[in-house]
Amino acid sequence: MNNKEFADSFTTMLTLRWSPVAVKLLKPGEAVPADVVEPSTPLRHCQSITVARRGNSLYMPPSKHACPDGAAIMGLVPMSPKLRSGELYLLFKKLPNIECAQKMIASRSEFSAGTYGATILAPLEEAAFEPDVVIFTIYPEQVMWLCCASSYGSGERHVFHTSGYNSTCADLTVQVMKSQKMNISFGCYGARAISDISDFEAYLSVPYNQLHSLAESLEKLSVKSIPEARRKIYMPPVIDNAASSGQTGAYSVTVRINDDRCSGCGLCEAFCPEAVIEMRAIDGTAKACAIAAEKCCACYTCVGQCPQKAIQLELRQQ
Repeated sequence: MNNKEFADSFTTMLTLRWSPVAVKLLKPGEAVPADVVEPSTPLRHCQSITVARRGNSLYMPPSKHACPDGAAIMGLVPMSPKLRSGELYLLFKKLPNIECAQKMIASRSEFSAGTYGATILAPLEEAAFEPDVVIFTIYPEQVMWLCCASSYGSGERHVFHTSGYNSTCADLTVQVMKSQKMNISFGCYGARAISDISDFEAYLSVPYNQLHSLAESLEKLSVKSIPEARRKIYMPPVIDNAASSGQTGAYSVTVRINDDRCSGCGLCEAFCPEAVIEMRAIDGTAKACAIAAEKCCACYTCVGQCPQKAIQLELRQQ
């Protein structure tokens, strides 16, 4: 896939609101790609991501980085003594003492000054360069599917390295470049104060070389898992007032199966976690039968998975 195909694929499968943003850190003297422009005014790194996801391709030398902390973290400029000391975090009332500030600074990912000479950013679909990382501005449900896609071939769970400080520079750019693992960020003081990221959005950054496997796994999840979850197929009947009857305690479940609708596909038997349903021959045709309704936990998996909508659950107080 090329960058436009990647962007189209992720946007379609995840129904993204914003374009994924391609980010690359240029080495000193490295050629500047075509079709990127130097902004007329300095921007913070988190702000440049906002500008890029809105359709702009940017070239950001050190003089156009408005946040000296972020520029130093990404190795574009030396870190000033005042920023290195952590005292500004106390002035902003973001940390209680200098010890906490210095611990936070020591634990974040950074590049040494002079390692890089500029940053370039573009909407992924328009990026005429190979990025180091791709940053998604994303909703929690979409983060979940990217995590599922990342785990799809390995079964591994995720451990993220993040904080509410230096989010897009340290956590989304440097951390991901160094670790070569996806990382999440909820933003930071700067990112929340100067960008239009909403209260319900977060960031997720992915090493560029992992986009292909993620896209392939998402395509497989899009066949069944994603559309089913979004349709809320296991929702039980609506309870407007959970305590209206004034009764609590044991209940029984009646599993009603419409034989006329049942096609004998066997999905209900396969998915039932309690072995409540079994396929049996009725007049020479396989039909679903509730052989152990007393074991039903009312998870509604059989109801949601039945393609013929042949199953209903009825719950009654005992």
